Amino acid sequence: MATFHFYLRDAEPVDVPTAVHLHIRWAGQRLVYPTGCKVVPRHWNATKEQVTGKAPTCPHCSPPPSDRVDADGRPFAVEAHRDINERLKVLQACAVGILDTFAREHNRAPSRNELRDALNSADGKATRDAPLDLLAFVQNFVDSKEGREHVDGSGSLHFTTVNRYVLTLELLKAYVAKRANRKTPPPVYFSEVDGSFVSGFTHFLTKGVNGKTYAANTVVKYSRTLRKFLRLAKEHREVGKEVNPEVFSKRYTLKEDPSEQVYLTAAELDAFYRLDLNAHPRLERARDLFIVGSWTGLRFGDLSRIQPEHIEGGRLRVRTSKTGKEVTIPLHPCIPAIMAKYGGRVPSGISNQKQNGYIKEAAAMVPALQVKTMEGRTKGGIRREVAKYKWERVTTHTARRSFASNCYRDGIPARTIMAVTGHRTEQAFMRYIRLTNDEHADIMAKSSLFTMPVLKAV
Repeated sequence: MATFHFYLRDAEPVDVPTAVHLHIRWAGQRLVYPTGCKVVPRHWNATKEQVTGKAPTCPHCSPPPSDRVDADGRPFAVEAHRDINERLKVLQACAVGILDTFAREHNRAPSRNELRDALNSADGKATRDAPLDLLAFVQNFVDSKEGREHVDGSGSLHFTTVNRYVLTLELLKAYVAKRANRKTPPPVYFSEVDGSFVSGFTHFLTKGVNGKTYAANTVVKYSRTLRKFLRLAKEHREVGKEVNPEVFSKRYTLKEDPSEQVYLTAAELDAFYRLDLNAHPRLERARDLFIVGSWTGLRFGDLSRIQPEHIEGGRLRVRTSKTGKEVTIPLHPCIPAIMAKYGGRVPSGISNQKQNGYIKEAAAMVPALQVKTMEGRTKGGIRREVAKYKWERVTTHTARRSFASNCYRDGIPARTIMAVTGHRTEQAFMRYIRLTNDEHADIMAKSSLFTMPVLKAV
């Protein structure tokens, strides 16, 4: 059972105003909450826990500022002792109501910080910068500078990263609303976010949201973003101690579904580049843009940003939009030839969606891409495989994957390629490499270890 008591911060000296605090004890916890009132100790009745006397005014005792006005719009006259006692009654009643609400709606007692934040909110005070409600915390992050810019101040985050934060928040709201069987999501305090919450979010995405099912790797992406939000909360000075460490358990770490995306070999890229598309200008522009991406490793959003000024000494130097870091790439012979066709620039003005459609249409004309391969994908928890022509599996991102795979296949060290692609770990980089067992064997066969002459034993 909760207990409530009002105490003076300093009982002496008796004629010096001191603050009145509300002490609350509940479920083994304790909170000292400032009431905003000040009284002189000689006017305080410790037994009744209120200000004594009936004087309408007191130059020493002061209730918190009030914005109350009468029917004529004039401020109420301050009656210090009466207003202080009324303030204390209202504050205690508010605390009782908050405890009852938690017991009724959450079937538990609030934490110390949750009760303080709820009192601040009910009292019209500004709550802490980082609220203890998961959804509010994530909303604050998404709206903040941290949610839009790189931590090192190197520039804005890539729009795909910002969109991922926003979409994860919307999916969390939908999950919380369904979990509570409500139309709108109720607050979810960090003390309620445990392993069951995290695994439930994964299950929610796997089964589908509003009729839309997500591929396994998309579920992994949003689940990892939730864990990122929880790590940010854990690192926060005020919120960190409220985060349940169980949410970081390896039991709830999802593994990506092995990607089966294709890449185009150097020979296939050459055949694609030599394909005569003069009769199809829109396909030619899309093809040329794809070829530039295949020999620079740049993301689609960075390709159209290439200017003649970025080229110097046979090398391309450009700052990527996603990482904000400058990369230096040697120019493949076909790139100057392509840029010459478009007045010294890279073909632009094509959206990602149109590029995907055009590039498939153009790739379908390459004889070498008519071979069929099996494509497997897990969606809605079900693994399916289907045979597709290789040209059907070509996308804008195939260009970047082709660059990484061809460079790796030619024996260029992974770290050197990563300096261009911007991958921070070899684990992330290796997911881009799409080599067969025979292609890996070809790389090894080039090593001097497999070509050195064998001395005949004497």
